[in-house]
Amino acid sequence: DGSCPRVDGPPADVRAVEHRLAELRARYPRAIIDRYHSAVPSVAASALVCAGASLIGDVTVREGAQVWYGCVLRADINAIVLGANSNLQDGTVVHLGDDDATVVGDEVVVGHRAVLHGSTIEDACLIGMNATVLDGVTIGRGSIVGAGAVVPAGLHVPRNSLVLGLPGKVVNAGTLDKEGFIRALAAKYARLAHNH
Repeated sequence: DGSCPRVDGPPADVRAVEHRLAELRARYPRAIIDRYHSAVPSVAASALVCAGASLIGDVTVREGAQVWYGCVLRADINAIVLGANSNLQDGTVVHLGDDDATVVGDEVVVGHRAVLHGSTIEDACLIGMNATVLDGVTIGRGSIVGAGAVVPAGLHVPRNSLVLGLPGKVVNAGTLDKEGFIRALAAKYARLAHNH
């Protein structure tokens, strides 16, 4: 399988990689930050990474984003991007697929213990607590995935839609008007992060 070749030694630029890693660990001493081969997380200066959060490999955390307590972002065989002013609440797990990075847009709110796996979450979405979003899924801008929903692989959710259930189904396609509410919730979490 070509997605995960065996590596028999450290990367050629291991000293530079370890230096970048040491800088990040100094900024976030209570988080778990590690490389995958030569891929080191990139975290904006204004981002929050809480104690016990884990960032491994090709992870990008943009301006004002928050990775709350106990989250795991493991980007080994692909990339993870957390957009500006978005938040991953406590216990969220983010991973990826061979062909699918996980990309979270700007001003996205991801509830406690959610799982995002190889999916794209467009701007101003709300992913409910304990929801699971699987490989190849796109959640359209301004949409909500209800708490506990499992969004099946490959589903394309239109903008401004509501997804509920197990398996998750679009129950309100294109008529949801919650984008302002979601952006306000993201702003609230940004203020909360500032206070931390």
